[in-house]
Amino acid sequence: MTGGDAPSRALRRAGVAALTAEALFGVLCVVTTQVQAVRITNPWRAGPYDAVVSCAILLLPVVALPTLVRTVAHRGPAPVPAHAARAVLAGCMAGLACMSAALIACGAALTSVPAGTLPAAGVALLLTSAAAGLLAACLVLRARRLWSPALARLERVPATARPDIADEIATLVATLMPGSVPARVAAWLDRGLDAWRLSPRRHPWVAVVAVAAGAGITLAKWHAVREGPWAGVTPAVIFATAIAVTVGAGLAAGVAWLGLLRPAARLR
Repeated sequence: MTGGDAPSRALRRAGVAALTAEALFGVLCVVTTQVQAVRITNPWRAGPYDAVVSCAILLLPVVALPTLVRTVAHRGPAPVPAHAARAVLAGCMAGLACMSAALIACGAALTSVPAGTLPAAGVALLLTSAAAGLLAACLVLRARRLWSPALARLERVPATARPDIADEIATLVATLMPGSVPARVAAWLDRGLDAWRLSPRRHPWVAVVAVAAGAGITLAKWHAVREGPWAGVTPAVIFATAIAVTVGAGLAAGVAWLGLLRPAARLR
């Protein structure tokens, strides 16, 4: 089940526009946290604004990377399969929603800062990100309208019959480097995920919890290396738990909505 030429072209444009907007937001985050001249006066470095932006930074890669893989994997002249279109559109909408929440938080933070002390580079990137996000949202909505009939038919297809992100990666690598060692390794890993007893496909929620916990512990250690040792165990645990919950929520939504993993029923 595939879309026609016009829906496929609209989908690719929407995917590129959404990923570009998210990349600009990533540049905004890097500049306002790593460039010292901006970091000193960055108004969203603390408080609730910083919390919203931090959550968006953690969640966006979970959404953007699968969207990027699928957009590149289906970039050729062939019509895009409906299952891939559904996942790309869901990823675009989720990514733009995360980015919008963070941009609104940044804008709200700016309202409390005197005009003469506004970080010019940060404001310019903020406005550019907002404009790119608005354009991407328009393209995503147009693509969604064009794909509505195909997506309505897709609802009758069991979720277990829709390829997950590992399938898409194996297809992408095989397309880019046919017959190569990376293509064979990707195919082997994809088959293994169907067969291995401890495969994330067989235990998706265990995998979500494990990855989220690993992210929390890793970032807590990285924070200690970058900013200095924690003042005690409790702050470190709170920080790691907050990271784990945020990443876990994003991964759970990805499994349920973005097709990161096929349901286990397909493996039986």
